[in-house]
Amino acid sequence: MTDTCSFITLAVASIRIDANQRGTHSAMSHLAAMAVLIAERDSVGTWTFNLKRHAVAAGDREDSLLLWALNILPESGIVIGWQLANRAMAPLLDAASTGDPELGRAFLEQLTRLVTAPSVDLAVHHGGIGAPLLAEIAAGYGIDLPVTDSAAVESAWGFGDRAWLRDHVEAEAVAVWRLWLAESNGTAGNASAAFHAWRSGGSNTRSF
Repeated sequence: MTDTCSFITLAVASIRIDANQRGTHSAMSHLAAMAVLIAERDSVGTWTFNLKRHAVAAGDREDSLLLWALNILPESGIVIGWQLANRAMAPLLDAASTGDPELGRAFLEQLTRLVTAPSVDLAVHHGGIGAPLLAEIAAGYGIDLPVTDSAAVESAWGFGDRAWLRDHVEAEAVAVWRLWLAESNGTAGNASAAFHAWRSGGSNTRSF
């Protein structure tokens, strides 16, 4: 059996839900979309990549996103993201606590296994929660990422534009992975070349 090392880049889009005036629920979020870019390096240095994304719209159950993620996420790997705690983990935890209890439990077990292993939050070296926009940092390395505000995400979710949401989280996942490669101080040459060749050949992103 060939030993592999897995890197899991997460990108999550969510809708902010404010606390109501009666105090019957606190502020939380609603999942809208998620992208998972899995990069694997085997023992001889060969890289393989897989990119999946999924989105829901207003009126859809968040459970469908959690079930999709449960089937997509590997058992182990190094998680990579941008402001992981508040932009990815918080919405995932909110969704897992408000939907089907058994699905939520299974998803939380899987997520816990991943996040208790080594993880990389690229925002830490740029100010953490106070970091500039990901698009701004990425642009400094020649990585193109459209600047998108929360209103655009909420509009796409509200009007059922799942295609826009899928493209949005895919673009962020790719930008985060490329930023990690760019900040590797010249040690990621093989990974960068392999990723460029894979993207040029057409990536597997058709997961709805």
